[in-house]
Amino acid sequence: MLELSNQSGWAAGLYEDWNSNLEPQLTVVFKSTFQFDQNGKLEPLPDEVLIEADQHTGDPEKTGLLEASEIAPFKQGSEFYLYGTARPERDKMTAMEVGVGIYFNEKSQWKKVLRVFGERKWAKTMVNYIHDEPGHVEEIPLSYEYAFGGANPNDDDDVYEANPIGIGYNSDQRHLLSDQLPRIELGPNFMMTPMQKLTPAGFAPLPVFWEPRASDTGAPSEDPMENGGCPYTKDAKACLHNVASIDQRFSKPFTGGEVLHLRGLLAEVSHKKTVQVVLPELHPQLYTIIHDEANTLSPICDTVVVDTDKKTLSMIYRIGIPWALDDPRTGWVVLKDLDSVELPYDKEGRDAPRMAS
Repeated sequence: MLELSNQSGWAAGLYEDWNSNLEPQLTVVFKSTFQFDQNGKLEPLPDEVLIEADQHTGDPEKTGLLEASEIAPFKQGSEFYLYGTARPERDKMTAMEVGVGIYFNEKSQWKKVLRVFGERKWAKTMVNYIHDEPGHVEEIPLSYEYAFGGANPNDDDDVYEANPIGIGYNSDQRHLLSDQLPRIELGPNFMMTPMQKLTPAGFAPLPVFWEPRASDTGAPSEDPMENGGCPYTKDAKACLHNVASIDQRFSKPFTGGEVLHLRGLLAEVSHKKTVQVVLPELHPQLYTIIHDEANTLSPICDTVVVDTDKKTLSMIYRIGIPWALDDPRTGWVVLKDLDSVELPYDKEGRDAPRMAS
């Protein structure tokens, strides 16, 4: 078995898992985290750890994610997700917009804007329903609890599977399950009738129990041990480990130099002002040493995570190493940060293996 020697200042781990072809592998995952200020200036944040399991705010089947696992064996393309809070600048705003943009290069840009409302309810007229004037916007977390979704409390099968914990879901116009409208919506199609079914609006990661992730996992393996313990089958999609909503996934990895644009998400900054944060270009060196032979690995950054409440940005890299379950070889996986001073020992205090010159 291989052992990880982490000679960098990054959080890193080595995990046994399976690749997209259902073959066993060892997965190297490491994360570089930075603190940023209202001007977008970055400073490395030491002592961060990898999130090794999904963390929910309560019952996993009934609540959203507090944190998403970061140690997936692979992802399709790359993705971005964000934890944060909508922060109105004035006391009497009835709606506001919060937005995130990514400038990849002159030919490739992406943006997503959410509209946050004060409380609204449906009012019945002679012929239909209309919603009343919204109340004042309050500071609320950008949680899917405030986005469109929900469930029928009287019927376990009547649930909006893309967001079971939201508000505004109705399946019978004659007897509304909810007279409330969602507080967070994604345009340009905003809610106009109680029977509309909207895309849940948010930047946060999606739990594995929700659609489309529940379908992405495919049929579970009836007997994982027949396939070396792999829990998923060929029905699983290549994106089964992606946690961001589909519109926050990209075809290529992050390489550094991309510019994040954040608006309406920082307490110290006007909701009309955009804060720009440039993703740093990191220079990891990753290689294996097996039987005194060194082989270089090329990890990619497939995940960027931002927390605008904590003002942190994380870049997560990973790569899989094919490794049969009965492989008797031993050796090292060595991770270095070429931008920092090389340490004579790894982060656990052991003598660090070195690549032969």
